[in-house]
Amino acid sequence: MIDGREKKGMKTKKALLNATITLIAEHGLEALSASSIAKKVNVSKASVFHHFDSMETIQQEAFIFAVVLMHEALEQIYQEAKETDSFADIMLKCFLFFMEENNKHYLNLINVQMQFVVKSSYDAEFEELIYGKESEKTPFDFFETLVDDFYGDKLDAKDLELVNDLLATYLSGFATFFISMANKEWLISLWKENIKMIEIYIQSLIEG
Repeated sequence: MIDGREKKGMKTKKALLNATITLIAEHGLEALSASSIAKKVNVSKASVFHHFDSMETIQQEAFIFAVVLMHEALEQIYQEAKETDSFADIMLKCFLFFMEENNKHYLNLINVQMQFVVKSSYDAEFEELIYGKESEKTPFDFFETLVDDFYGDKLDAKDLELVNDLLATYLSGFATFFISMANKEWLISLWKENIKMIEIYIQSLIEG
């Protein structure tokens, strides 16, 4: 059973992680510091290092926290829609979820994830730091599960990997859009076409 002190500590740690994500989204990964995190949560710098051993640990935990929150949001949409909606409908609902006013804070998660991915692409030490401690679930795991649930018995492992690569490509464009805030109506029409292309591609693999 969790006592009051432990519960308070968990609440503070979660607040520190949320602050870290917000600061990275607003000012960039390179500007992140223990002082800025402490100021954001209105705690001491010592409190930051009480919950995290180092800045590296904070970055690591923030990345994991971001992907877990994203996965949970997508999973909820899937569970509510999988019995009645098509693959394309669920994909579109996942994208549109982030356009709703109440879900705007999820845009920070997308922004932060993209910053981590970009930095890890040219910094080997950073890549090892971030991906050396993986979360159990990521958004890409979710979409792979979605493809597998709808088409897994008709596609082999190589086909699933190719489809997942397509999804990852579209998701990268999706993230870039939200960071730049392009025209929403145009994007929705583009998403519909892209998702339809994925479905056509999957069907061609099955028929082939």
